[in-house]
Amino acid sequence: MESSNYNEARVIIRARNEHEALPMPLLLLADPDAVVIERYAALCRWWFADDGNEIIGVCGALERSSGAWEIMNMAVLPRYEGQGIGSRLMKGVLADLDDEGALEVVVCTGNSSLSALAFYQKQGFRMEAIELDYFTRHYAEPIIENGIPCRDQIILRRRQMGTHTPKRPIILSHFQASVSVRIAQIRDAGPLIRMKRRLDEQTTFMLLEPGERMMGESEQRDVIRYALRSANSNIFLAEYSGQIIGYLEAMGGKVMRNRHSVYIVVGVLQEYANRGIGRRLFQTMMHWAEDRGVQRLELTVQSTNERGIHLYRSLGFHIEGIQKQALIVDGNYVDLIQMSLLLSE
Repeated sequence: MESSNYNEARVIIRARNEHEALPMPLLLLADPDAVVIERYAALCRWWFADDGNEIIGVCGALERSSGAWEIMNMAVLPRYEGQGIGSRLMKGVLADLDDEGALEVVVCTGNSSLSALAFYQKQGFRMEAIELDYFTRHYAEPIIENGIPCRDQIILRRRQMGTHTPKRPIILSHFQASVSVRIAQIRDAGPLIRMKRRLDEQTTFMLLEPGERMMGESEQRDVIRYALRSANSNIFLAEYSGQIIGYLEAMGGKVMRNRHSVYIVVGVLQEYANRGIGRRLFQTMMHWAEDRGVQRLELTVQSTNERGIHLYRSLGFHIEGIQKQALIVDGNYVDLIQMSLLLSE
């Protein structure tokens, strides 16, 4: 075994500097897919274990919503494993997040990552859920650890204790305070359909490709009128500086046997994504649904939309099924994940 020449006093745990390069070989130890890493790397905050000569440990955390964080990557150079570097790094990260008012921290790992499962539980995380066949769906090459096929994702969560008072209170940013969520009115038909067409051009996570949305302003007006008159349907808009930046359509069943169920479509303009808008739309809708006696909320999401899946899961949605190769996006087959939430549970 190669000697690490480890000097505990020399190693410091620090936040990554603004323009400091990420140690990709180290990140790949925890996540073997460079493409997946590129998707989240720029969105994360990063911490390093630095011995003065090289980065020997790394941890990246992504704020999914206000106060809710996820550990996206955590790795220590193999020759430094078993020497307490990982524990020091994780404690430093959690302390910084606690100082900023984090309410919960989530981490996901594989069923075959036995040492990681033990490590995170020692850091105060508890197993909360299992997402079956996650790694089979998302990774092209099979992953084997400890002689065990890595198929399922284990979700662990560390919640802030109720007795803790954050050192810095959570304060809404000027942007968050300036965003209003309201019910769509007839006059919103034109701005809403234009926003949807713009969203079609910005992301592949919506069903329609650019140019395929044939609904015009008059048809959108009819949909809004129907929702306003319906007992179990509604359309919610997120508005900022007079502009519609997000929407959520909750359309209820039309016959007696499914009137208790609502199907959801949601979209937020990309320049406002990852700023809590989707969560606010859902929270407003869920209060309305409870008032209307709605029992079941359901939606579908592309399996590649990791941010969306994490949002829905954090709101209490569960995966019910997978429609294999349901869509073709940019020439590739993509699965659709069916998710639901029962409001009485």
